[in-house]
Amino acid sequence: MYGRKHTGIVAMSSIGDELNGGVKKHGNTREEKELDRIRHVDATDAQTGPIVLAYRSNAMINKVVDLKTGTEPLYDFTAEDGIRHRVWELGNADSILTVEEAFAGISATYIADGPHRVASGVKVGVTRREAHPAYTGKEQFN
Repeated sequence: MYGRKHTGIVAMSSIGDELNGGVKKHGNTREEKELDRIRHVDATDAQTGPIVLAYRSNAMINKVVDLKTGTEPLYDFTAEDGIRHRVWELGNADSILTVEEAFAGISATYIADGPHRVASGVKVGVTRREAHPAYTGKEQFN
């Protein structure tokens, strides 16, 4: 976009990361916005809005991303706004494990966009944990 390239990873993050202080936010959220999103997450049983988390550069993640983005993308298209999008799939278990292990060593991620979505998803997850005290952490609400 505008001569710049932005590369990201689409992944899942646990509500445990937020509860344990591993997700840093830059401000407070408003209750009325949270309540609207809580109702949405609860009714759909899903967090349907993207959340953008930033993290400090990591050599292992960068290596996997660089190797993957040097191959043919799964999708390559230009949107109506003129911005080109390319998508790759990690695909193999070794790359996925490398990225998972690298993220496990990152002390914190930072909310770049979506603090109300994070807060509401966590609140729904906590409510569901209370309703299912034998939860393992692998349930979708986690």
